[in-house]
Amino acid sequence: MRTLLAMLFGAALVAAAPCAQAFGPGGGPFMRGGGGPGGPGGPGGPPFRLLVAQMTPDQRVQVRLILRDGRVQMRQIMKALHDAHEELADKSLAPGPLTAADLAPTTQKIAALHQALLDHGVQVMLKIRALATPDQLAKAQTTKQKLDSLREQMHALLEPADASDSPDSELPE
Repeated sequence: MRTLLAMLFGAALVAAAPCAQAFGPGGGPFMRGGGGPGGPGGPGGPPFRLLVAQMTPDQRVQVRLILRDGRVQMRQIMKALHDAHEELADKSLAPGPLTAADLAPTTQKIAALHQALLDHGVQVMLKIRALATPDQLAKAQTTKQKLDSLREQMHALLEPADASDSPDSELPE
């Protein structure tokens, strides 16, 4: 009985981890704690943790090298993105009239940097994925499907029976 309870508790923790990361430090979409380059699901995010868990020690060394090599470019993009956000904040708080046209160059720069970060994350992910064998990919996919199923079961168990899809249904009366 204890073993069964421990297994259920462990499964609940694993399934709840993606939800909990949003509240923890570094859980934002473009922070390393939230999944690395490109956001959750990017290199270092939950799907790749499942894949790396299937890899040999030699493959894991190669993964670390790929991540290390990509870190410089990611940091450059992140610094440029931070600077662009600061520029947007400065323009937003400056005295005088302000229009969308005044902000367009900065918002376009931010959009391009977000795309560059996403593109970088995809390139890193493809390099890491290329290291995996078909068997490792299959095992990682099977584990992901099991975790997805557990997550759905938890939502079904924790959802009130009379819950509706309305955002107002969550408000206390």
